[in-house]
Amino acid sequence: MKKLLIVICLINTLSCTKNNNETTSISKGIVGTIKYGKGDCMPIIDEASRTYTNFNGTLYFILKSDLENLGDGDFEQLKLNSLNTIIKNGKLNFELPNGTYLIMPEDIYQYSDENTINIENGVIIKKDLFFWKCTSY
Repeated sequence: MKKLLIVICLINTLSCTKNNNETTSISKGIVGTIKYGKGDCMPIIDEASRTYTNFNGTLYFILKSDLENLGDGDFEQLKLNSLNTIIKNGKLNFELPNGTYLIMPEDIYQYSDENTINIENGVIIKKDLFFWKCTSY
């Protein structure tokens, strides 16, 4: 019985270590969950009634300075040339160079403080992001 408890404790310890390594497998960047929803955006928005699911798709990291200096340039080209990653089941774990980034899914343009991050040496930001696509205005 004592050996069984030791084996169970050892397995639990190893599995916890593995999970921690998964979330810290980067030296700087962002980890979190990406949630996505879509629906009505009429003038009276009841945000409490919105339903979000785990995001699956491409997530873009656009340098804020590039966006601010875009002028009349092509935003879609800027987005396509930006760093990006494929998100599966909402799981985000992405290493980024230093800079301030606007984070966006492939089909939504949303520029706000909630989806803007600043990456510095040795800093891993833990943040969950929520994106809502309007289907009517």
